[in-house]
Amino acid sequence: MPTLSKKQGRGLERLCTLLPSPLTPLHGRRGAPLALPDNIICFCRRNSSDLNRPERGRALHNRYVLILALETTVSVCIDDRAIRLQPNEGVLVLPFQFHDYTEAAKENLKWLFVTFELFEAGSLEALKYRPFKLTHEVYHAATDLVDAYLGKLDSDLVSLLLGVLLSRIRQADPIKRRQKVVSGSPRLIMQVDRLAQGTTTAPSIKWLASELGISSSHLRARFRASCGVSIGKHLRSLRLEKACGLLRMSQNRVTEIAETCGFTSIYSFSRAFHSTYGVSPLQYRREDRKPYTKK
Repeated sequence: MPTLSKKQGRGLERLCTLLPSPLTPLHGRRGAPLALPDNIICFCRRNSSDLNRPERGRALHNRYVLILALETTVSVCIDDRAIRLQPNEGVLVLPFQFHDYTEAAKENLKWLFVTFELFEAGSLEALKYRPFKLTHEVYHAATDLVDAYLGKLDSDLVSLLLGVLLSRIRQADPIKRRQKVVSGSPRLIMQVDRLAQGTTTAPSIKWLASELGISSSHLRARFRASCGVSIGKHLRSLRLEKACGLLRMSQNRVTEIAETCGFTSIYSFSRAFHSTYGVSPLQYRREDRKPYTKK
């Protein structure tokens, strides 16, 4: 193992002199219950035209999307808000938030993306619609994370380092910049999501339209104009994304997950799941839970 340099050693020795020397070192700092991110993916976008791929229209999924803009200014549209993200700034997109990208300052860019899941995520709600500066602490925490990710180190270490990065981001001062309202009907999308997620059965478009006080045809037209996909496809995506999260994060049986996500039978659930993801729900769960192997 490499040894510490004299400079590094002197730094530790200096810090040690600042520590107290208690007679009974039994009571220390207590940490809060720790919930670590899981199923982490790090990647980089280098062209603004790639930001909205592979989806067409506004993306929606059950994962967190952490965005760190290193080069080039682009607007990140999250639900009904457009946040102009400049170099050395970042933002966190929460699960089931619509998002896409517009008004890139130029084609070439360098944006770091970290997508992940978090079972208990109350602490991240404060970051909703809150862009932040890449402070010295945030930048170095992100550097450590990507270095560990590229080095294919123990996945537990990658989770810990992402946890540190999120902690640094929560401590960073928010950017107080006016956010524009996205054109179209994004508030309608959020209303539909709230209604759809509030029921265990698959809501009909007729029922949703009735709850919103508009006609079914008007709802279909406004929804497609707002997010670029049909409302039927969107509702199915919501249920399947919820199922993906439950397959990864819970021990529930596949039949229970199908029912929880509003499918009338395990057969209709399996067909819809295989059509979207190319594998059965059980195969998806088994693949996700394979042990990490160092390549």
